[in-house]
Amino acid sequence: MSLIRSTALAAAALLALCAIPAFAVSPSVTNVQATQQQDASRKVKITYYLSDPDSSSVYVTLTISTDNGATYTITPSLATGSIGWVRTGGTRTIYWDAKSQYPTGQWATCKAKVTADDSSGGVNPGQMVYIPAGSFLMGNSNVGNDVYGLFFEFPQHSVNLSGYWIGKYEVTRGEYRAFMTATGRAAPTYWDAVQNWGTGSFTQTDNHPVVGVTYYDAEAFCNWAGGHLPTEAQWEKAARWTGSNPRVYPWGDPWDQEKCNNYSDSNPAGGGLYKYQTAAVGSYPSGASPYGCQDMAGNVWEWVQDWYKSYPNSSSPFDYTGSYRVLRGGSWYDFTGSSYDSRCAFRYGRSPFYYWNDYGFRLAR
Repeated sequence: MSLIRSTALAAAALLALCAIPAFAVSPSVTNVQATQQQDASRKVKITYYLSDPDSSSVYVTLTISTDNGATYTITPSLATGSIGWVRTGGTRTIYWDAKSQYPTGQWATCKAKVTADDSSGGVNPGQMVYIPAGSFLMGNSNVGNDVYGLFFEFPQHSVNLSGYWIGKYEVTRGEYRAFMTATGRAAPTYWDAVQNWGTGSFTQTDNHPVVGVTYYDAEAFCNWAGGHLPTEAQWEKAARWTGSNPRVYPWGDPWDQEKCNNYSDSNPAGGGLYKYQTAAVGSYPSGASPYGCQDMAGNVWEWVQDWYKSYPNSSSPFDYTGSYRVLRGGSWYDFTGSSYDSRCAFRYGRSPFYYWNDYGFRLAR
């Protein structure tokens, strides 16, 4: 027998963060049901269906009313399961130990409300940006700040892509935690919240990018989330293409150390000057790409799909297929070479089994 009545409310997004407003859709919570389990725990099982076409995860909150639904002001302290950052696209379950929270029996007349918000705290890690179909120029232009590129960035060439979605932000610890919970996958290295990478300790929050992941960790997450790692071409177009020309950096052609998380920037989100640490995603909004993607320079290197090999018609052909996958974008670690490694044309090849405290990724669909 159901001991509490339930209602569903899909909260409207607080911020329209999508680069193309027509694709910004609020999350939907439907088919909310609450029943008491008939085992010794007597916990209340709350199920709901969660969907959002433009976000891979949203922030789910459970609140309780003790005044017959007039107000929902109580956050259950003994609730587990699919609350917090939750993957979209399916039926989810919350378990509330209502009897322990209300031992006198008040819980039997409570009502529950499940809400979903795709911009919690002003940052939604799961939000996707749409990149329209069309051609763009990929690789080093050998002009301006790109002039000191190496052979693996040449030649610049035209690539035609179908339309696709890509993460506005790098995949966060909060999203990755939901993946671990759902699949039983082990935590990556550097998972502990408090870290010290040589210049003082700092705390990783759920809005910091997940680090310490191998290529295969990143690929498994993307498969679970109903997407894939971006290809090199998808990543680079989202990072630099203005519609008519490729930028050297996501924000433009001149180097500006304050527009991304690197060793020489002074933003306290990244620890300030000369600090080795990640920053919460979206902490450098002035460094956004032409499509509005964040942190495509600095913060963490990002795994992409491709094997590391030369571009077509290269004068210095190479092929590490089977050995190295590609990472893009530079990281917090870069200092004297920040302006070099953080260029959108730069390519970095590593073994797909390798991991480090500045390796992360973003999702594409």
